[in-house]
Amino acid sequence: MFWLFRLFWQSGICMANKLSDWIKAFSNCEIPVLYQSKRRIHELQEDEQDITVTVLADIARQDPGFSIHLLRQVGRASKKEITSIYHAITLISIPIVIKMLTDLPTLEKVLDNKTISTIIHIYAYQHQTAYMAKQWSILRKESENNELFTAGLNRSFFSFMLHVIDSDMAKQIDNIYFSATENYLSKEKELLGNSVDEISEAIAKHWRLPELICGSYSGKHHNPKITGIRLATELMHEIYSRSSTHYTDNLINRVAEYMRVSVERAPGKVNRIIISTIRDSQKYLPYQPLLLIMMSYPSSIIKEKNEIKAKTKEIKSTSSNTVFPECIELLREKKSSKSVPELIEITIKAMKDGIGFSRVLFMPFDKKEKCLNVKFQLLDNELPSLKQLIISMDLNKLFNQLLMKEQTLCINPKNQHKFIESLPSALRPMKSSATIIVNSFYINNKATGCFYVDYGNTDKLLSTNDLKLFKVICTELKTAIESTLIKKNSVKKVA
Repeated sequence: MFWLFRLFWQSGICMANKLSDWIKAFSNCEIPVLYQSKRRIHELQEDEQDITVTVLADIARQDPGFSIHLLRQVGRASKKEITSIYHAITLISIPIVIKMLTDLPTLEKVLDNKTISTIIHIYAYQHQTAYMAKQWSILRKESENNELFTAGLNRSFFSFMLHVIDSDMAKQIDNIYFSATENYLSKEKELLGNSVDEISEAIAKHWRLPELICGSYSGKHHNPKITGIRLATELMHEIYSRSSTHYTDNLINRVAEYMRVSVERAPGKVNRIIISTIRDSQKYLPYQPLLLIMMSYPSSIIKEKNEIKAKTKEIKSTSSNTVFPECIELLREKKSSKSVPELIEITIKAMKDGIGFSRVLFMPFDKKEKCLNVKFQLLDNELPSLKQLIISMDLNKLFNQLLMKEQTLCINPKNQHKFIESLPSALRPMKSSATIIVNSFYINNKATGCFYVDYGNTDKLLSTNDLKLFKVICTELKTAIESTLIKKNSVKKVA
């Protein structure tokens, strides 16, 4: 059936030039599913009690081909409006969904390797768009985030389905769409008779797909969720077509307004979500193209290159010597091969010799032993070593609370009485006028350790600028380490 339809289309008999032709062609097309989806359902059938609506929805979210087939079938059969993949499955019985998945052709068996590779890359693009839209919705504290994921995952169904039935035409469309030119819509119309969005909207409405999908092809709406889907789609298109995460002013301003953050913070928020997308991506998805773009800009949390230079210049003007800005530049090196311990050593040097703290400690968190150990230290010459210090989380309530979330605690003369008894004797203030900074350090949303700094037995007082520089260097270290870990994970996955 699959091959008969493909031959019928490519013979030219069924060549579409009107919206009604496209609707007919795509409605009759059998959509192949991934081998891994069939294998998983086969394994689960050994104990059918394990096959739940949640399990089937998870399979569909990992396989856009199966997902759009499911939505198409349920949309045409049910009178109820569908909102998500999960909702679609609840409208029909689990045995019907299992049979549907079992009977569909397997992608890896019916298409050539080159076309399969292209479709898998499109799946990765769709997953990244869906994840972005969902995370933005979470930031906005909206409900029903899975509806956003469903819409983001299935909005670009036309792209991979065209590869299924006519890979040559699909390649032309891909080249037009990602050509980094602004007139790609007119070129799509020249080739297809209508733009891809116009065709997709007509097909989506005919299939009665979720409203968030149908409404996402046109700017004529008043639904903030659709705005999020369109923005996520536009953002991913700009990243891939320009091979850059240096976003244009127009786009990042709209994204910032949608996410409800400042324009300065928006690029950093976006890039952290992209890093999370790569980290959480399914194993079969080729995340490398996006990873390479992110690796080119490992510290791209500021809007443009000239703003990075301006920030560095500002740091140089506020720091008492050149050590601090030099350390910042070392952490920001794009092609750095430094290990995590080396990055930490650079950071504590910046804190000691750049900012001027007398005692600088980094205590990694030992999850197994539930304790903090002093592994890194830089101290004034006359101060005793603290390498033997171990802080148990079971015995120290203060540090246990600190590690609950990422935070910075300043213990100063005004609040010392609240915390001094909870500090190990070796870490207590050496002078009554002293201020101590303790920072719980997180990487990839997990507690990694604690920084501890103070001015030892000197009379120096903590200034607002010193605290600002301390926070800046912690942020730079976090970005550098996360970039390093992504690079290492990419090597492992490729291997």
